[in-house]
Amino acid sequence: MSYTTSLLRWLQRKRYQYEVTFSLLTVAADSFLFLFISMIIIAASLYLPEHIVNMWNRAWFYYAGDDTAVAAAAAKPLGTETDMEGAR
Repeated sequence: MSYTTSLLRWLQRKRYQYEVTFSLLTVAADSFLFLFISMIIIAASLYLPEHIVNMWNRAWFYYAGDDTAVAAAAAKPLGTETDMEGAR
């Protein structure tokens, strides 16, 4: 075997080792990215609607107040004792 042939084989072997090593890393990175994006999409589709409803209800409460307190005050007749006066 001549020097050029052995050098060429050595270079081909190194190129092959490089391709094998980094092709596996690329597949692993793609798999990780796919799994990560899939988990984000699943989590968003499961929990985002409930979170939006919860935030909307809180915003509406801050804007409009509590309806049960208004209804209780409207149902109480005028001139009745308050809780503090009845406790004496």
